[in-house]
Amino acid sequence: MKIFKCIKIIGLIIWGAKLLLGSTLIASAGEGDNLFGWAWNSEAGWISFNNCVYGGGCSGYSYGVNLNEGTYALSGYAWSSNVGWISFNDSGIPGYSYPEGGNPYHGAQLDPVTRRFSGWAQILSLGSDGWVKLAKNSHDSGPDYYVELLPDGKLAGWAWNNMIGWISFNSADWSGNTVTYYVTGQAPFVPTAVTVSPDALFGCNTLNINWQSSLYAESYGVYRSGTASFTPTTSNLIGTTTNTNFINSDLALNTTYYYRIGASNFFGTVYTSTSTPGHTRAICGVQTISGEGDCLSGNPSIIELRWQQPIIASGTTIVYYTVERCHVTETEDCLRVLDSPFTDVATSSDCYHVVPTSFDNPPVHGVSSTPHCVGNNCHCWETFIGEDVAKQYVYKITAIDNYSQPGDETNPTALIQIFPCSREKSWQWEEHNPATSSK
Repeated sequence: MKIFKCIKIIGLIIWGAKLLLGSTLIASAGEGDNLFGWAWNSEAGWISFNNCVYGGGCSGYSYGVNLNEGTYALSGYAWSSNVGWISFNDSGIPGYSYPEGGNPYHGAQLDPVTRRFSGWAQILSLGSDGWVKLAKNSHDSGPDYYVELLPDGKLAGWAWNNMIGWISFNSADWSGNTVTYYVTGQAPFVPTAVTVSPDALFGCNTLNINWQSSLYAESYGVYRSGTASFTPTTSNLIGTTTNTNFINSDLALNTTYYYRIGASNFFGTVYTSTSTPGHTRAICGVQTISGEGDCLSGNPSIIELRWQQPIIASGTTIVYYTVERCHVTETEDCLRVLDSPFTDVATSSDCYHVVPTSFDNPPVHGVSSTPHCVGNNCHCWETFIGEDVAKQYVYKITAIDNYSQPGDETNPTALIQIFPCSREKSWQWEEHNPATSSK
């Protein structure tokens, strides 16, 4: 051990003299390198792979180790305060990138299939005794060892140097360790703030998944299960995206689903640690709305709204329907379902909170009262008096279930623009599709 320390001190002095004379170039922009963190050796101590913190700031002299995503070769320098610079540069020249007569005959590089590293690095202060081998091969004796790139982007395993022995790249590789450390590639950070909610228009069978962007992520995977505790695999991957949102359609009504998000790049994939639930609505949107009306002698202007009961989940009942209307003006076409100013019809209206089994109150003379809903067909009467007669409206109808939860908003294609009758002309109604309408 004393002999090693003497050699190490002499090597550091010689290496330092070369650096002062400018004969050795040790420079690497840490901000441009993509390996971070620490390795450990009992003689070298902590080995830093970047002067920048993973996802954070940089300090001191600029250095780092980089994994080329095209050639899979390592380059740059790591630093130990005990043994100095460790070079990962590969010039392809024996004695500079790998030892004379050493095997394999190349510098440090990654096999993209096995995700294992091979080749050599060099502790410069130890000269020809400083070669660090990243994996055992058929030319070596002794126990098997290698350094690998894990699926989450961290490095793990062991490298070997004849002078200082084993170099650990991850504290998880050996038991009894009380300090957590590892070398990591520039893998994405774990996505955060995941939310799952029914779609505003099609929530009965569609859920919207949103999350905050993840540092270094190039794409995201969305994983779904029917249970809260599950492991993301290719079998429960439902889609990938480069955005921070995903729409999951064609789901069962009134059903809870659980989602986990994976962020990926060249180095690997990291996942949210727990799942986020989302529940589809029990009632779909009212899809078909129509109207009839007239200006009969002795009657006010009237409109009879008609609609069909929407699709509902098993075990769900519709307690009542809300009928809302929006006043069409020169600046408001009322065809933007989510942000147009819809309000409930008057509480005195026959169309206010329509209970399917209740009877209507027809304003037309000679028309008998009937249930608001018969089978799947429903209706109610809207009465217009005074200045309301000359106005134009768009309607939407929403079903409320037995848990006081609303169904989907009315499908935009079912919105109806109605022209109530006046003294000069009878009213008329038209169906409008917002997909083809512009404000």
